[in-house]
Amino acid sequence: MPQYDTSLRELVAKWFGLSDTPHLRITRLHCPGVDCGCVRAELTTSARPLAIVFFRHQAGCWRLFPPSRVRRQ
Repeated sequence: MPQYDTSLRELVAKWFGLSDTPHLRITRLHCPGVDCGCVRAELTTSARPLAIVFFRHQAGCWRLFPPSRVRRQ
């Protein structure tokens, strides 16, 4: 069952954990073709950086995949 109220904070905590927050950088991106917005979360560690792009959907939730395009008739 999908969750429609997933916040960006919840997803960041799920994928990066709460203990690594000081080393986390959030950057707002302009993604062509995505009207609802997207952000890049990057965790810098001693080994190597890890980045994930999150997309905001029209319902207000955040996901790892972009929203589907609405076709105009």
